[in-house]
Amino acid sequence: MKLVMQPTSETCGQACIAMITSKDIEEVIKDMKTNRSTSIGQLIEILAFYGVKHAEKNTRISKKNPVPYEYSILTVHTNAGYTHWTLLYDNKYYDPEFGLIDGEYTYGKITSFLGIYQ
Repeated sequence: MKLVMQPTSETCGQACIAMITSKDIEEVIKDMKTNRSTSIGQLIEILAFYGVKHAEKNTRISKKNPVPYEYSILTVHTNAGYTHWTLLYDNKYYDPEFGLIDGEYTYGKITSFLGIYQ
């Protein structure tokens, strides 16, 4: 997995998709038709467009589902008060804003995840 940093403060979702698909982030932004914040629905739609197998919906972290799948797009409520997308792959966080994190994620609370299937 190659880390892709987000080019603007609102393109974390597009950066996650670029990492998953190995596409250039500008191509992802063009195909998503937005360089702004994205919803889980938009991420699911573009994954389907690119033919990436994924879970049908976002799964909330709970007692029933206490940890995300090993390969997932994570919903993070950051310590700074905004919602953010980051990628979990091979026990590392590929965060398009904060960089590669090996170990505990400390930039906010992970609240849900969308599983990516290889």
